Amino acid sequence: MRTHLSYQPKDERQAASLASALARAGADVVPDTHTDTAGTDATVLLWSYAAEAAWDAAPAEDERLVPVRLDDCPLPPPLNRRPQVRLAVGVTDAAAAAIVRLALISTPSGDQHPVSEHPPVISDFGPLGQYETCPRCGVGSDRLRPYVTVDHHDDRALRLVICGSCGWQDHGDL
Repeated sequence: MRTHLSYQPKDERQAASLASALARAGADVVPDTHTDTAGTDATVLLWSYAAEAAWDAAPAEDERLVPVRLDDCPLPPPLNRRPQVRLAVGVTDAAAAAIVRLALISTPSGDQHPVSEHPPVISDFGPLGQYETCPRCGVGSDRLRPYVTVDHHDDRALRLVICGSCGWQDHGDL
């Protein structure tokens, strides 16, 4: 799959990490510096507060586009109805594989509409896994937050995922 990676200069470090991970997942990545993106199968749009400040137009509805959220900046209405990935703890190979999978299915062929009222949001929490919903209450993964703490009793650092709706949490050593 030939993929155009679109990002803002402030997000270049994350874009480079994601480009490497996408390549390991089997994508042929065309960097944002190339003006000729003809022949690409999909666009991966890195979304952040820097991208929001530079946002100027909605993509075509039939364009294969996967928004990848780098921070908590909300997506604008044309993008928030598309399947998306939220990188909660940075770029991982599992997140890159999810992005490639969503890019392949983001624009169905034929007469189906690519935009959904409730698109999947896959949040990647690195070693703690990927979530589309909270395992306990079922709310969307946008209500899940990463958290790092120290367990002073057992003298260890922990990485947690906590649901903002029901309080469910999962943890692992940092």
